[in-house]
Amino acid sequence: MIDQKIAIITVHDVNPFHSDKILKTLDELNKLKINYNISIVPYYNKKYNLKDYADFSNNISSILQSDNNMVELSLHGLYHQVNGQLDDFDTQTKEEEKKEIQKGLDILSSTNLPRPSIFIPPAWHLSRQAIEALKELNFSISESMTDLELIQKGKKYLLHPVMNWDQQGDKEKNKQTLKQNKQLFYDRLFNITGETYGLFRIAIHPPYDPDEALVDQIELIKYLKEKESYRFMIYSDLLRLESFPS
Repeated sequence: MIDQKIAIITVHDVNPFHSDKILKTLDELNKLKINYNISIVPYYNKKYNLKDYADFSNNISSILQSDNNMVELSLHGLYHQVNGQLDDFDTQTKEEEKKEIQKGLDILSSTNLPRPSIFIPPAWHLSRQAIEALKELNFSISESMTDLELIQKGKKYLLHPVMNWDQQGDKEKNKQTLKQNKQLFYDRLFNITGETYGLFRIAIHPPYDPDEALVDQIELIKYLKEKESYRFMIYSDLLRLESFPS
């Protein structure tokens, strides 16, 4: 059990095609002076290879090296999606999954970005064979919709589902999440009837979240920071928590 107030904020789907909105989101988070995570797609939609977008990679690199906060890079599949189909790390063989993950790492190694040790599958689901592939590739943590896995330690930590505005991969269709998430946050998760200890996760998807979502996301993060005194962590911090399974 985690007996602290911990928040994990992650910006998903980071890729050069959606650079304007992504960099705007990262700028807003940097203004808050919190630690957060960037989940990057090396070859988005099998069209936008990071190695061909040096300016974007340099922008991400500069953010990772900022002195104002700690920002950690995680790997978010290889393509994220191709022809509307999300990368599958749930039904393929270990060899297929390992090959795809390695391709993503190879692309990152051709840029000035660091090698991630955190993996987040685009479809939020990971098979046991994918976990084994990640273990062989020396990843330390994977995240899915309802759990975090400490890969090298062979431990899994079950969590409440991540707060997520991208449920349908479409900005207009995702507008239903605006009211839904605010109500969930204020009326159910953070009411005055009890303590709010534990690990709370927010997943931000700049390419697919409704445009209005960023204002809400910043509001919720400020609430966690200023009203609830949450500690904002990068994923690797969890490996050093005494209250986290070891």
